[in-house]
Amino acid sequence: MRKFTILLLILTSYSFSSKLLSQPTVGQEAPTLSGIKLIDKQIPNLENKFVFIDFWATWCSPCRKSLPHVDKLAEKYKEKVVFFAISDEKEMEVRQFLQKNNFNSLIFGLDIQKDLFTKLEIKSVPQYYLISPQNKILASGYSSEISDEYLDSVITNYNTGKLTIESKIKISEDSIEKVSSIEIFEKSGMTKFLSQSGYTFIVRDSLSIILPYLTGVKLANRIQRQNLPKRMIEVKIFSCNTPFDSLKMIAHNQLMASYGISKKSIVENTTVYNFQLKNSGQLKNKNTYIEPGVAIKRELVNDSTYRFDNYTFKDLVNFLEVAYFPRLFYAKSDLTDVYDWDLQISNPTTHSWVSFDELKKILKKECGVEIKETKNNETFTIYN
Repeated sequence: MRKFTILLLILTSYSFSSKLLSQPTVGQEAPTLSGIKLIDKQIPNLENKFVFIDFWATWCSPCRKSLPHVDKLAEKYKEKVVFFAISDEKEMEVRQFLQKNNFNSLIFGLDIQKDLFTKLEIKSVPQYYLISPQNKILASGYSSEISDEYLDSVITNYNTGKLTIESKIKISEDSIEKVSSIEIFEKSGMTKFLSQSGYTFIVRDSLSIILPYLTGVKLANRIQRQNLPKRMIEVKIFSCNTPFDSLKMIAHNQLMASYGISKKSIVENTTVYNFQLKNSGQLKNKNTYIEPGVAIKRELVNDSTYRFDNYTFKDLVNFLEVAYFPRLFYAKSDLTDVYDWDLQISNPTTHSWVSFDELKKILKKECGVEIKETKNNETFTIYN
């Protein structure tokens, strides 16, 4: 496995710096788990175990919504991961909540003195930290974004390779402090994964897919990928303030330089499909909790129905373009609201997507979306 590490350090005043740099980030040593009072549970054996800490509160609606999801993960991975749900509220408030709600495997605890909340700089909930058996922070973000696939991948791939390449970049800009990091791994057999939430962005896929993705090139615009190495790549980006798009471009350029890859662009007249939202009132299952940065997720509800949680109209169209490659899709709507979409777009017999003609009928009937076919001059990117 190869690993590249890029640290971006942008300097400013000491008072802001010391506080920001004190917050543990992915890859750093986790603080001591002290000051915690467990509720009706004994301290578990943490030897050779991963630790998942979910910071929550009884008054927090997103926390209450994500706790059952985290409890199911706790039950599934109880042999390898210990799951804690930690609140800084009074014991009576937490006990009253637990009397009305049943959980099987989550270990609930109190941080009344805010010892752990302070060490990990927890300023909002829900937020989680995933810690390795060697006490290294592996991930942090919104609790609802953690999936079975991600935990499987972390447990399978953890500590399987050594650092072979390391690079550091220092950038100064306008006396504003920003601390960001980029880590790039190469290892065969990794599971495909994509997540962007809070301060963390992770993508894991083949080199030929990741390169265009990091630059925002639409999937169907990858007209040619000549002689690219067949590699599975993982890119992890952590950023407090630096825009993710800027860091993605740095990771893209690092990959191209490392593998000796070049690219060029050509313009061709080609067919595109414009998705037009004719009736937003026709959308079903509006998401009741909408907040910038909320994690999006996709799941198969039954043999034929996919649920797209917390997707904007543009998010949905972008995903469908991946599913119906190599067509070019564009979302022709200014709507930025977040929705839960239930769409019967999976063929239960073949376990593949329904035909494109069937997709058009479903979107028009269920969501008031019409798809118009036009010809445009489009820019295509060639990697070689």
